[in-house]
Amino acid sequence: MKSYFTFILITFLSVQSCTSQDGKFTGYATAVVNEDEVLEIEAFGLADKEKKKNYSKNTIQPIGSVSKTVIGVSLMIAKEKGLIDLDKDINEYLDFKIVNPHIDDSNIITLRHLATHTSGIMDNEKIYESAYAYELSPKISLRAYLYEHLNHNRKSVKKSFLKKKAGVQYEYSNIGAALAAYIIEKISAKPFNEFTKENIFTPLKMNNTGWFYENINSAQHSILYDEKDQVIQPYSCVTYPDGSLKTNIQDISLYLIELIKGYNGNSTLLTKKSWSELYAKNFNENNEVQNINPREPNTGLFMAYFKSGKIGHTGSDLGASAFMMFNPKTNVGQILMANEDLSSDNLERFKKIWNKLSK
Repeated sequence: MKSYFTFILITFLSVQSCTSQDGKFTGYATAVVNEDEVLEIEAFGLADKEKKKNYSKNTIQPIGSVSKTVIGVSLMIAKEKGLIDLDKDINEYLDFKIVNPHIDDSNIITLRHLATHTSGIMDNEKIYESAYAYELSPKISLRAYLYEHLNHNRKSVKKSFLKKKAGVQYEYSNIGAALAAYIIEKISAKPFNEFTKENIFTPLKMNNTGWFYENINSAQHSILYDEKDQVIQPYSCVTYPDGSLKTNIQDISLYLIELIKGYNGNSTLLTKKSWSELYAKNFNENNEVQNINPREPNTGLFMAYFKSGKIGHTGSDLGASAFMMFNPKTNVGQILMANEDLSSDNLERFKKIWNKLSK
């Protein structure tokens, strides 16, 4: 194992030369962890080009859809509290009715469908874009947004559903993920951001993590940049649970350590049984699903299984990108987060760093 960790350290040194020195990435951080500890954390480049402020281990930025893994853990916490059943009709928990307008009322949508992207709910581009605003916090509630676009008697509801029954087709859905988070909010009588802080971030001592700018130290927040290296103004998203978690490399490393512990049944955040359900593969010969992503051939609850055998999630949003995964055979995990959009060029550079980090 010593030789493996020596290689990891060498990798970090070689990774540094791939980006910030030639200006192709503005700022980013990497981490390698195992079940017990952080093995290495490094930060490179700039958090603010104009002020020449370095991107550091304390720099905070959004991590995109890596945020969805927090919804998965939250679902299991809510289940342990006796608040939900993952296989019941979601309408039992909602204060408005959701029905696929293309299918009859016998088509039941469950939280498990939402957590595996098989609910039949899809992201309509125009509808999803309306969730974003250049404001520090959303001006409407998560409930109001979901009611407007998913409630059964709204005019636009057909645009948000496939013509498929729940459980039949995989269709990655941000709004579906946000709906799962809203159900947690509804049944716990607590805003989702507060639920996650109380049950996940505080226990794990993730003190620099939050969903809104007001929840974090704004002085540590990175400037975000688009694919042309232009500054992106601060923005918020109504469906914040699906991709707006703001954190730094140190905090997210603590989270990944806990995920690895949980996979091995050694975490106190959830019971061993709950962790097993979180990670249980949902697609098999008894549950064949159409349109599965070949790069992610299976999934737990908002927890992707990659073709490489790793488990975790990727994320991308305006001015932010992140990968977080671990190898269940070695119990070693890696994180990469950057303060830039994943344009086609940046994606190749991002993959190059990630591949070196993962060897």
